[in-house]
Order: sequence, then C-alpha cells, then structure tokens
Amino acid sequence: MSEPITPIPLVFASTRIEFAELGLHEMAYARQALVNNKPAWSIHDAAGAAVGSAPTREQAMAAILQNDLIPHHVH
Repeated sequence: MSEPITPIPLVFASTRIEFAELGLHEMAYARQALVNNKPAWSIHDAAGAAVGSAPTREQAMAAILQNDLIPHHVH
C-alpha cells in the first residue's frame, strides 16, 4: 500500500525578502535582452534583478550552473 499524496500548497512571494525566505535565492533565469545595444541573454535572480549577461543562451545557462544556481525556464 502506498503513502497518500500530500498536496503542495501554493506559495506566493513578491519581494526579495519573501523570495529569500522561500529559498528562491538559489534560482535564476535567462532571457533575451539588449546589452550595450547588442543582442544577448540577461541573467536574473528569482526576484527579477539582473545579475549578469552572456552572448548566447547556452553560455547564460552555463554561468547559472557554474554559480551553483538552479536554472528555471520562464515565459
């Protein structure tokens, strides 16, 4: 007999402090942007603050992983 599945409650956070309390300081994402008027990938922390950039998506994801962050896909 298997264990019952416990639903995970939805958690909402809107400030840097709330994200940090949830442990989201370990997550980052990359999105297309213009950096110095050139196409690039901007790297952001979970709260949306830009923390770096890279010329390609692959390099942005590698930078996220090299900094012990968890990459997340956003739309």
